[in-house]
Amino acid sequence: MTGKIIRLKRIIGRDGKTVITPMDHGVSCGPIAGLEDMKLALTRAIGGGADTVILHKGNFKMLSDLDLPLPGIILHLSASTQLSLDFHRKVIVGSIEEAIRLGADGVSVHINLGNENEHAMLEDLGAVGEECRRWLMPLLVMVYVRGLNVEQPVSDKAIAHAVRVAWELGADVIKTAAPKDLEVLEQLASYCPVPIVIAGGGKVKDVREFLERVSGWIGAGARGVAIGRNVFQDRSPVSFLKAVCSIVHEGLSGNEAYQRYLDLAE
Repeated sequence: MTGKIIRLKRIIGRDGKTVITPMDHGVSCGPIAGLEDMKLALTRAIGGGADTVILHKGNFKMLSDLDLPLPGIILHLSASTQLSLDFHRKVIVGSIEEAIRLGADGVSVHINLGNENEHAMLEDLGAVGEECRRWLMPLLVMVYVRGLNVEQPVSDKAIAHAVRVAWELGADVIKTAAPKDLEVLEQLASYCPVPIVIAGGGKVKDVREFLERVSGWIGAGARGVAIGRNVFQDRSPVSFLKAVCSIVHEGLSGNEAYQRYLDLAE
């Protein structure tokens, strides 16, 4: 297991926690605000202290061109686009061998439970997981409950089920939505044998409120956060990311982190 442990240490900090900046949105959403210039976006993520970034294969060349210490790098293997009639149906567009050739520290797969194509995505996850175990490659599973038959808002019970699916099918790290009840997250974190990382979701207007949410997630036992749009679409991405890192790695409260954000953003 030596190879996997070494790679995981590049993804998760020495304190067992991680701040991940997903930057895989270009395939699904196109050139959204903040990701038009990927080289600039990557420079900001690294400058803000991201432990890990998640990228599609075409952006690895930009990373290799940067004259900066690199964070952990995860190759995202799943794809779909908003142009599709079934945006929630993810397909596999890469391989573990490709990840090794590119120099990735891990791979990620996205599955949506409750979708009519759930069975195909689970099958894909099983195949990727088998290759990850063969090559000792860390596997991050992005798991959500999304589909036409899914009741909205998604229940905490459904989120707990999603976490269980990812864990039992071999995830080394799980990225998912936050339960509304922090006690549910606390219970999940207490018995889940792998790190749970909470997704930041869509762009929010109130930075203080968002940072307080992050503080709540970490306090409830989440081992990190995966924040994309709220980082790269902020008026000061580096300051925002440093504020998030101060919560995850230094134990600052949401209010303390917000003050740091204001001080840095000036």
